[in-house]
Formats: sequence, C-alpha cells, structure tokens
Amino acid sequence: MTDPTDRTPTGRTQVVSVDGDTILLQDGEQGPELADVPPPPAAAGHVTGTDAQGRPYVAVPCDDVAPGTRRARLIDVLDDLPPAQVGIALRAVGFHQWARASPHCPQCGNPADLRPDGRSRWCANCATEHYPRTDPAVMMSVTDDRDRLLLARRAVAPPGRMSPPAGFVEPGETAEEAAARELLEEVGVRTTDITYVGSQPWPFPGSLMLAFAMRASSPRITVDGKEIVAAQWFTRGRLEAAIRARALVPPPPGSLAATLVKRWYGPAYDTLTEHAADSDPFLRN
Repeated sequence: MTDPTDRTPTGRTQVVSVDGDTILLQDGEQGPELADVPPPPAAAGHVTGTDAQGRPYVAVPCDDVAPGTRRARLIDVLDDLPPAQVGIALRAVGFHQWARASPHCPQCGNPADLRPDGRSRWCANCATEHYPRTDPAVMMSVTDDRDRLLLARRAVAPPGRMSPPAGFVEPGETAEEAAARELLEEVGVRTTDITYVGSQPWPFPGSLMLAFAMRASSPRITVDGKEIVAAQWFTRGRLEAAIRARALVPPPPGSLAATLVKRWYGPAYDTLTEHAADSDPFLRN
C-alpha cells in the first residue's frame, strides 16, 4: 500500500537544492515540499545516494531561487515536509555541511578531493579516505516523582527558549553514561531508570541526537551558570500557561526536543504549540 504522505514520485530521483542549512521548496497541494527540479548532470560536489527506504536522491549545492520556489532553513520546516522527504533533506544538508567545512585532509592538511558520489574525500598526498564526521549527542527527558518535566535554558539559546537538557558524548563513555553525567554537571540532578527513546540526525552541523527518558532521584536543581543559565520543573498546566503567555519559547517543531516534550505532555501539545506559533511567528524559529 502506498503511503499517502509520500509525495516523492515512485522510482524517481529526488533532487535537493542545498545552500548551507537551507533547502529549495515549493508549495504543493498538501503543503511545502522539496522543489521539483530535474536531476542535473553529474558534477563535482553533487551527493548521490538512497535514503533508509531505498529512495534515490541527489543533493546539489546551489543558491538559485527559481520562480515559484523559495529557500528555507531545514530546521524550520522539518515538521512541514512530507515524511518521505525529511530523511533525504537531512542527509543532503548533512553531507554538504561537511563537504563545505572540511576541504582538507585532517591527517596531512593537503586538499582532499570529493569522491564522485560526494560522500567521502580522497587525499592523494597520503592515500587516505575521509568520511563525514558525526558527533554523538544525548538529550534527556527527565521527570520527577510528581511527573513534572525538567526544561533548561542554554546560554546560547534564543530569548525565552527552554528545552530538555542535552550534551555531547565524551570519548570512552556510553550514551547512557553521558546522559547521566551531563545532567549532573549542568543542572545538578542525579537520575535513575535510564531508558532509550529514539534518535534523530541533526546536521546543524553534524550530530546524531540520542534521546533518553530518565527519572530524577531528587528535584533539587543547581545550574552550572555557564552552559545552562536556568532550569525549572514544569507541570502540564504550568507549561501550557507559560507558552500561552509567551514567557516560554518551546523547542522548534520537528526537533527531537519537541518530540520528547510532546511524549510527556500528550497529543494536545501539537495544538498548544500551533496556537502559539500562529500568534507569534518567532516561536517557529
């Protein structure tokens, strides 16, 4: 049975026009979708491959905006794209972010040429092949014995934004160990009952986010004041009131952070955040 949300023509190569972290879109009958442009001739810098479902794609670096199309940051439209195109767009942006940021061989420093499929670089000087780097990161959905959710505000976040805490995995530790360590370091919370929830590629610029649900041993919070400048426990009622009053900016739609908050809050979270976005476009950024 064909997935009605799959708007990619069967067997056809999906072209993704990439410029930094933006993609080229057009308005389809069901909403935004990747711009329908014909596959270009093979050229250096193009990335070719298939997504997890075997759908072929080619990602092309290009800053042109043809009539009837527009550019948008991928992070802003993850929830709006048809599901069949999300994975392809994430791959396209991820590969091109890496290709643009890593033109030289990390071993000898000489220029390294992209392979014809654009998915690795070859250094002729020291005869080594290099693949895109992916940095594993963890994100934590933490609740206490009253089923309150912990949200934190990062020092680098937009004004008012609070999200589930997150951090990077360090060498020599498991993802579960990283999740427990990051929480203790950043907000002073010890946890138990760590359970894996899911993952999401996050090519901004090159991470794989691993999500865990955890139970706090104590509700006491002590923020580090450096990476995290504020953290609070939220009941569902308090979170709803804060979002409606624009005192809190929720995580961007389509992000793993939004998924974790919705997992705790319930299905009504979509309606709550859509209402907030309609009244204040900043909440979509």
